[in-house]
Amino acid sequence: MIMKKTLPVVFLLCFTLCANAQNAINNFFITKDTVIGKTFDGNDIVVKCYKPQHKIYQWHWDGFSDNLLLELRQTNKKGTSFRNEGNIAMIDLDNKSVKWSRNVNYNNSETKQQGKYLFFSEKKKNFCLDPETGNVFWETKNNLYFIDSKLNIGVGYPVQSMSNNLSAIDLSNGNTLWTRPVDRTRGWDDAYMLTDSVLLVAVNGIQALDLPTGNGWSYKATTSQKKIGQMIAANVTGILLGVLSGTVMYQTSPDEVTEMVSNMLIDEGNSIVLASRDMISRIGNSGEILWSTPLPEKFTSKSSIFLKDSVVYMINRGYAFYNGGFSMVGNPYLAAFNINDGSRRYLTMIPEKKEFIRNFQVIDDMLFLVFENKIATYSLSGGSLLTEKIVGLEKGEQLDAFVESGIYVLQGDSTFMDMAAAYPEQNLIMTSGNRVISLTDSLETLITYDKKDVFEKTIDNGAYRLLTNDEKEFIVCDFSGKPMMKFQASPNMFMTNNKLYAFDKELFWELDLDAYAQ
Repeated sequence: MIMKKTLPVVFLLCFTLCANAQNAINNFFITKDTVIGKTFDGNDIVVKCYKPQHKIYQWHWDGFSDNLLLELRQTNKKGTSFRNEGNIAMIDLDNKSVKWSRNVNYNNSETKQQGKYLFFSEKKKNFCLDPETGNVFWETKNNLYFIDSKLNIGVGYPVQSMSNNLSAIDLSNGNTLWTRPVDRTRGWDDAYMLTDSVLLVAVNGIQALDLPTGNGWSYKATTSQKKIGQMIAANVTGILLGVLSGTVMYQTSPDEVTEMVSNMLIDEGNSIVLASRDMISRIGNSGEILWSTPLPEKFTSKSSIFLKDSVVYMINRGYAFYNGGFSMVGNPYLAAFNINDGSRRYLTMIPEKKEFIRNFQVIDDMLFLVFENKIATYSLSGGSLLTEKIVGLEKGEQLDAFVESGIYVLQGDSTFMDMAAAYPEQNLIMTSGNRVISLTDSLETLITYDKKDVFEKTIDNGAYRLLTNDEKEFIVCDFSGKPMMKFQASPNMFMTNNKLYAFDKELFWELDLDAYAQ
């Protein structure tokens, strides 16, 4: 579990702190050496800043190469709003030279980096570009929703169209392999490779597609419903949608409740279990329905399912999405089903009818459920309530999620340690205020870690680790957790070849971490 992400609000502008003379690189960048912070030995941290002619609208890095693509966009005279004119430019990170540049109109174009593939969409065409030259490899009329890099196949729908015709594209030449109707009006809920060639798409049930041929099968399920009267509660604000959903919404049906569906559970035999609004079913890997068990349609909404000891456990979360926004729908409950025949072992309604389940974890036979200000434990074997506790929180604070990894605290030996690894016997729950509360299995509080003591890992390449607790000030640690330096920056960063790059709208800077290693 990671801490809440926020939009960049603070950035230490290199050009306001530097006394060195400006330099120009290929008439494209103005550069300056700038002090951004201090090492823990007291030395200045000096970075090289690169400022292009126009503001940086977006940036793209493929995750492995030395190519950095900048989307540069002109602004009005005051610099307060963007104009549609600009260009995209591919930068060589080694020498900061411009490999190629292309003028764009941001009103009718879009640039996407999807793994190793670079796409530029304009009007009703999508161009696959050569990252080294900017030349067009091929063009297609489809935006790609999913890419399998091993098969070199992508699937998607027509650009700037509401068409439900899904096509598979050979990414080596742009040729269309097949086209078939796959409804997307309520969005894709999930996508998963069942085998080396078969893609499962959770869309109005399950659609199985053999990527090379387009052959497959479908299982229809009810995953949405029209709004009727006052059935749907007012949309909830301030919810961590990324924590709750993690899916991309693409909904074209108005006044409809969507995502009333579970995750796709794949068992050892490659059978799929899926819970929808009115049914939980197990489907064989050839599309045959092995069993189906009704669910209480009045109460069922978004759910999570998992398998343990031949039992499928279902946690109905008590929320869904209405016109793309979060809404309280249904009631939380816990259910268990036999994986072999679908027979229901129990269904336990959870009393919090005006609440939803924010997070959960399983330890042996205990299920921990997280609500706004309370944690409850249930027996998995019988579905009965074991204990519950209201957790003391600060004003406006809510419980968020259990900490699994990536959250760090400073140890007595002055090194940073991952909390989940350091305290595996504790139940660590994070709050919306970025505090961490440690609980026993009986929900007794052991210790509370204040926000100033809790750090999130944002980047880790094995040699260096980047930590922050406010997304404004960052600490760099070595592989052992020993802190090396502290500086202020935007959270828009990436690391490659042990060099750190940070971005704001005006510029980006480069920090060579090896130069400060001891």
